Amino acid sequence: MDGPILGQGVAPCGTPVQNTASPSLETLGNIRGVPESLTSLLLLTAVSAPLGNRPIGWESAALTLNSEYEGDHMWRGFGKTSNSPKQPALPLCLFLSLCSSGGKDSCYNMMQCAAAGHQIAALANLRPANTDELDSYMYQTVGHQAIDLYAEAMDLPLYRRTIQGSSLDTGRNYSKTEGDEVEDLYELLHLVKEKEGVEAVSVGAILSDYQRVRVENVCLRLGLQPLAYLWRRDQESLLSEMISSDLHAILIKVAAFGEFVPHSFVSQAAGLDPEKHLGKPLADMERYLKQLSQKYGVHICGEGGEYETFTLDCPLFKKKIVIDAAETVIHSADAFAPVGYLRFTKMHTESKDGDVVARALPHGSCPCQSAIDKMTEEVEYADQAEDNQQEFTSNCDLSCQLGHDLRPSCSPRSAGGYQWISGINGLRCQELGIQGQTCAAFTQLQRELDSRGWKMKDIILVHLYVRRMEDFALLNAVYKKHFGINPPARVCVQAPLPDSQLLQMDCLLHDWTEPPEEGCFHQREALHVQSLSHWAPANIGPYSQALRVDQSVFCAGQIALVPCTAQLLKAGTRMQARLSFSHVKKVLEAVISSLTLTHVVQAHCYATSRQDIPVIRAAWESMLRAAEEEKDLLWEPELKPAPLLVVVVPALPKGAAVELHATAVQDDPTRRTSCRMTAKVACGSVECHAVMSSDMCSASLSISLAVPGHNPEVTGVEDVTKAVSTTFKEAMKKVDAELVPLCARVFYKCNHSLAQQIVQGLEGSLRSCLGESSPSLSPVPVLDLPDSQILHLSCWLSL
Repeated sequence: MDGPILGQGVAPCGTPVQNTASPSLETLGNIRGVPESLTSLLLLTAVSAPLGNRPIGWESAALTLNSEYEGDHMWRGFGKTSNSPKQPALPLCLFLSLCSSGGKDSCYNMMQCAAAGHQIAALANLRPANTDELDSYMYQTVGHQAIDLYAEAMDLPLYRRTIQGSSLDTGRNYSKTEGDEVEDLYELLHLVKEKEGVEAVSVGAILSDYQRVRVENVCLRLGLQPLAYLWRRDQESLLSEMISSDLHAILIKVAAFGEFVPHSFVSQAAGLDPEKHLGKPLADMERYLKQLSQKYGVHICGEGGEYETFTLDCPLFKKKIVIDAAETVIHSADAFAPVGYLRFTKMHTESKDGDVVARALPHGSCPCQSAIDKMTEEVEYADQAEDNQQEFTSNCDLSCQLGHDLRPSCSPRSAGGYQWISGINGLRCQELGIQGQTCAAFTQLQRELDSRGWKMKDIILVHLYVRRMEDFALLNAVYKKHFGINPPARVCVQAPLPDSQLLQMDCLLHDWTEPPEEGCFHQREALHVQSLSHWAPANIGPYSQALRVDQSVFCAGQIALVPCTAQLLKAGTRMQARLSFSHVKKVLEAVISSLTLTHVVQAHCYATSRQDIPVIRAAWESMLRAAEEEKDLLWEPELKPAPLLVVVVPALPKGAAVELHATAVQDDPTRRTSCRMTAKVACGSVECHAVMSSDMCSASLSISLAVPGHNPEVTGVEDVTKAVSTTFKEAMKKVDAELVPLCARVFYKCNHSLAQQIVQGLEGSLRSCLGESSPSLSPVPVLDLPDSQILHLSCWLSL
């Protein structure tokens, strides 16, 4: 990201900045390379909707996402095929572009914003005090001398601020810290929002969580939407795309690295050389950068600090920038790893022929639409009846009439520090509506946590069931007050809860019971991406995409949102399923790069139509096969993937047809163990399928009760209930005695009297069989289950 100028004032370009004595900057050591994408972090782009929909000066307090504007003009820059679902673009919004030093990433992200129909309102830049290169964890500052010409080239106002803070809070997460350099960004964006009415910020981050987290923190505090369309893009294809899009940039900083020479016991400089490569056009360097990436594994886009760039021209520029004179500065003269940069001493702008602003952007440049096009080609033709979303129809009341014991159910605490608390509700305040019941539920939850020595921050996953999806927004307003910057992952669906019960909440908690062994360490991280991108959906509520605890990853539920618009894919169930599953795949990869869908140990999929169950199953099997092929696992011993359970519920967030929730483990899927059992009962059969991870640290256990025919006369309920409990106990013996069953989620048909009676007695029956090791029981009424199942118990087990 570009750094601001000396002094504490901030002013538009052309307005003098009142300078004061340079504040002292805490030196944190020589940071050789801030990711190249940081150059663009300070390109504050005020984003606005496609021209013609609303006046340029239109503003709103927050970025709103709706599909009101869906004409073809919303598609500028997006490729389409006749068979591909047409995706709505974002409505008009002004955006500010953060340009730290005018690099390729900030510039290309601006181009992506313009291609999506937004309007750039201003540029913003943070610059260092009395130096070219600032030792900063956050900002790239080389090239900041030329930022004034950026504003001239684009004919936009430029706001600048001198960096006064230093890198104080350098943890994975960030909280407001006085004196930190991030607060300079806050002050800068605050001013631009007041002056220009911007609603969003263009951010050129590609891989750096450090910078993304801090920009998102500032944007959240200011009510701005971060737009990070380059986030987690494949770097090789992204670089080629930039170059082919008429973006002309040169290398202005390079960092070599030492290469060990075999048999000589010495190192020599390798990679980019300041003497050879400074000032070279990016297009001329593409082939060499690819070679370096293949040979040494360097980041081809400079995300490891290998190089930084300055953009001289792109389709957004009305004038191009010409460098008349520059000098080479060797920042580090290390013989084995020299670092050097260009200092511009003379430059000017030149007019360009023709109108080359945003509408000259290349077509077919939206990766989201490209991915949807590819899925459309892969999906077999499905008739219109299948692709239309089906509503569940029934003559009976869709609410569950079962009166559960309203007390929460709690699992034992495992040696690894896990515990489930299920059945949290707000029934004691039923007259207060959804917000009253939500408040009462959190009061109940806090009481349960206090009695067991837990804190709210220990919650890593929440299952939230609501009686009416229309209550979602009101519920969220209360829910978000109880969690901090990295809330738990969450699954939220509508369920046919009893008449007076508006919500049900189950929580997974974790904290280590003892310190790690010598030489080892514990790891707990949240993936909480709030920027709109082409990667996967940003959060549409107060939850994280995933929580990692050591080798386990707990994902939030994923629906088929188009990442760059945060709107639901307008397509049938088959396409929605594939996109939802793809989102889970990307989230897993972002948390642990080696994870694939084959590492999933438990998977629940919520659907809104029984007819969609075989479609969803087929899509899941297809995605698993693709994951096996990608990792070359087809020739390995038979994989033992966790079974996908599909249940039918009345509604999902945003009217989605599919929502997938998964838990995964970093293990060797080819070495997992599994077992199956079947027991006959008077009314049908009990089937069990268990899968244990290869490290023997976690497992999933599924027990289903299938009853042929519809709602037969209820006889021998106790025997059937005992058969389910006995099967659970036998499966536990086959899996591993040390694993603790934590949460038995019991999905049951809400209008089936036998299922209701079994659920009423199941917790007591499990306790009789398992004693103190009995899991937390979470009864979840649903509209339907696969095949002839009337009840399906799904349990996660862990050390």
